[in-house]
Amino acid sequence: MDEERRIPPFAEDTLALLTEAAGGTGEALPRDEASDVITNVERFTEADAQDALARLESRGYIYFADEQVRITPTDE
Repeated sequence: MDEERRIPPFAEDTLALLTEAAGGTGEALPRDEASDVITNVERFTEADAQDALARLESRGYIYFADEQVRITPTDE
């Protein structure tokens, strides 16, 4: 994986949760639902969820459009 796109393990866990909840890459979740999905995992607080979303967005794994969290499609 490209070093610039590397994310910490908690953000990887978050991406997996979001991808599963959205039904795969290229799909979307309402922003509130995405936050609920993340915080429903006991070890994530709301602050953790927001940090993970920010890290995922800054590294290009997700993006926000029309109050939706969209999973960036990959070549994998």
